[in-house]
This record gives sequence, C-alpha cells and structure tokens, in this order.
Amino acid sequence: MSIDTPRTATAWRRAAAIVSAGILTTALAVGGASAAQAVPVPVPTLESSSAVATPTGALTLTAKDFAPNSALAFTLDNEPLTVSSVNGTAEVADQNGAYEGFTLLPATTTPGEHTITVTGEVDPSAVLLRALPASASTTITVVAQPSSSVTPATQSLSSYLKNGVTATFSGFAPGATVSFGISTPGTGDQAGPDAVADATGTVTLRFVPEVGTNYANEGEYFLSAFSDGGAVRAAPLTFAVTADAAAAAPAPVAGPATPVKRAATFTG
Repeated sequence: MSIDTPRTATAWRRAAAIVSAGILTTALAVGGASAAQAVPVPVPTLESSSAVATPTGALTLTAKDFAPNSALAFTLDNEPLTVSSVNGTAEVADQNGAYEGFTLLPATTTPGEHTITVTGEVDPSAVLLRALPASASTTITVVAQPSSSVTPATQSLSSYLKNGVTATFSGFAPGATVSFGISTPGTGDQAGPDAVADATGTVTLRFVPEVGTNYANEGEYFLSAFSDGGAVRAAPLTFAVTADAAAAAPAPVAGPATPVKRAATFTG
C-alpha cells in the first residue's frame, strides 16, 4: 500500500495536466494539418469559341476544372447537345479535368440568346474522397443565317468548265472575313481565297473548276460561306452540272451520180 504525500499528489496532478495538454496540442496540430491539406472546391468553367453563331454554326466548347476522367453532358437550353471531342473520345474530362469538343447548333435554333451548359463532377477536397455534381454555362447569341444565291443554278459541263458559277452571300457582319467551301456528298475543299464582307455584309465568290479535280464533272455541288471559325454560316446552296447536249447527226451525203447508158427522155 502506498501513501501519496501532498507533494507527490501535486506532482501527479502536474503530470496529468502536462499529458492532457500534450493530447490537446496533438489534436489541434492534427486538425490544423487536415485543414491545411483541404483543397478548395474548384469552380468549373465553360467557354465557347464564339459568342455569336447561326443555326448549323460550328462552335468549339472548352470545359475546365471538372473531376479528372469524369463523364460530362452538354445541353442547349436544357435540351441534349451532341459534342464531339477534338481527340475523338467520348464526352469525358481528361486527367486534368479539362475537355475540348466541337458542336453544330441545330438547324432549328431560333435567333436570340441561348445557354449552353455542361454538367459533370468536381473533387471537393483532398480529404473527402467523393465527387460532387457541378455545372458551368456560357451564353451565345444566335443570329439569322446570311442569305445566298448562285448563278447559273444549272448549266452544261462545257459551260461550267469555261465560265464556272458566281455565288453571292449577304448578311455577314460588315468587315467580317469570310471563307468559302465547295463539296459533294463525299468530298469537300476550299473554294477560293477568303474575302472581306463589304459595308452591307455582302461577299461574292466566282468559282471556276480546275479540270481533272473532283469538282469538274457532271453532278450536284454545294457551296458554303462562313465566318468566325464556322460559327456564322450562310444558308446552304446547290448548283447542278449536266451533260452536254449530244451533237446532231450529220446530214447524209448523196453518192456520185451514175451515168446513163441509153438516151434519157424528160417530160414537162
């Protein structure tokens, strides 16, 4: 049996106080370390390559700060929007939580302000091992497609090879740089050098095909005009090239006269 003297009891109380203080200090230190390790929840962003577009216009969408390798979903005014990755992969953020893809606005998109939204997940911190749903949006203004016309709409192959066609596009922003394309159902190429829209927003293209190319034959062709990286596209137009008319058969040529060996008589 041991008996604690007042001095000994005081010593024990001091020791207990020291141990308790050490435990509290350790707890605070651990809590402080955990707080220091916490990572702020990232705020996802979404950017469009152009703030102005037309129906069927092409946009590049860039999303950032989502959870690495997480699935993403895009909408246009809450309706599903198909986006194709630059790398040809599915709509999934890369290892850095970023994504870049292309989309064509539906032909039925009406002029006015529209919202494109991407929804995915974010990592809330380095401590909480779960992801949180998140979304980001960007606003675009849809404008009417520039009008287009082509002359002639139909012509023979020989005329087409000699004179080509002339297309006029009206309704671009004045001073906009406009690019042109020609295509068939299977191929597509640049149709000529870029042009700058005049003060009325009009540009003209004269296209004469090069003999031996995919666009120097009979058939139907499509001409396009676009600005802002394809975001603003003119109304599509087509023209047709037909076979030359068959040459008329030459008139028969009479053979040489046959001499008559007996006297010929004539009446009248």
